[in-house]
Amino acid sequence: MPIRKIPKLYMMAGVVFVTLVALYMLFQTSMLLFIIGLLFGVITAAFLYIGYILTALVTKLAGITYTKGGYVFPPGQEVVLKRSNEKYLAAKFLLVSIPEREEVSAKSEERVDVYLRDIEMAMSAIKVPAKFNLVMSTKDITAYRESIQAKVYEYGLRIKREMEKAEPDVIKLDKWQKEKEVYENQLRRLASGVKPMAAAMYVMTVAKGVTPQEAMDKVQAYSKEIKAIVSNSLNAEVSDLRGEDAELCLEWERRIPSDFPEFLEMTV
Repeated sequence: MPIRKIPKLYMMAGVVFVTLVALYMLFQTSMLLFIIGLLFGVITAAFLYIGYILTALVTKLAGITYTKGGYVFPPGQEVVLKRSNEKYLAAKFLLVSIPEREEVSAKSEERVDVYLRDIEMAMSAIKVPAKFNLVMSTKDITAYRESIQAKVYEYGLRIKREMEKAEPDVIKLDKWQKEKEVYENQLRRLASGVKPMAAAMYVMTVAKGVTPQEAMDKVQAYSKEIKAIVSNSLNAEVSDLRGEDAELCLEWERRIPSDFPEFLEMTV
């Protein structure tokens, strides 16, 4: 699961309500003030929803350096810096999203063997310092089963409605049928005793330099090599973690979530 903190629904609803009231009052006063208020409202909503992207962008454009607990986040917040004796250490975090493979999704033993083999291949090919981290927690099986059943019903309803049309869209039907089969397979796995797990996998790499820039340049080069190898070996999407996401990974280096609700609070 991605390491992305999305604001809760009631927070968004509160912001929207307050913004609409303020815009109404400004509209009654002046069109110019209304436009300015609308602009600030859009910016506020953007920071609430994708602040982890915008904050990094603003710090990079403005040249802002952020410090927390002896760690330095330079402009852009793409790496984490720390002074070590007479040199500097730079750390970078990468999120790894491994998709479910259709060809092995129904065979649990084969699936484990395939994934372990690919991970071993990726690790053996990496020639720079790297630390693979997998944070896992067992999900609430009742709620998870209900959500999967709802997906099966939803796709079944879509397929039925499309089939009732005079000229059904074959492409849509094929896509929805495959999606439905994926969720049906998940239900079968639950029935067989497989416990649903929530997981976040990230890679940490560290480089050392005489100057902060040297350390940052090295760790960026390391991360590019790791991204290329991991994405190809695991057929995975590998993305840079910055800002709050990098802070979260840094915290996980010292302490992991104590239960599933805390895991969700940190990652969703």
